[in-house]
Amino acid sequence: MKFFMIEGTILDAGKMNEEIMKIHMAYTQKAMDGGMILLSGLKEDMSGGIFIMKSDSIEEIEEYLSNEPFKRNGIQDYSVTEFQVHYMNQSLGGWMK
Repeated sequence: MKFFMIEGTILDAGKMNEEIMKIHMAYTQKAMDGGMILLSGLKEDMSGGIFIMKSDSIEEIEEYLSNEPFKRNGIQDYSVTEFQVHYMNQSLGGWMK
């Protein structure tokens, strides 16, 4: 399993609306329910989001992000950083598998 930190950067907040937000939230929740996303949240300055994901491949992450509603609507772009876990809270043990 590989682990990734994704940083989203808002490109055009003016394109965001309630409908796209609902679609984005459902898309994210589906990935969380499937175990692909551990956590997701907004940056404090509201300039984008940060989330932690796992996958067998970077290609799966890239496919997920290319279909992400904010990306598809030109609202947000993403930077992906793969990392190796060295230390973790033991309560995360189930997700890390």
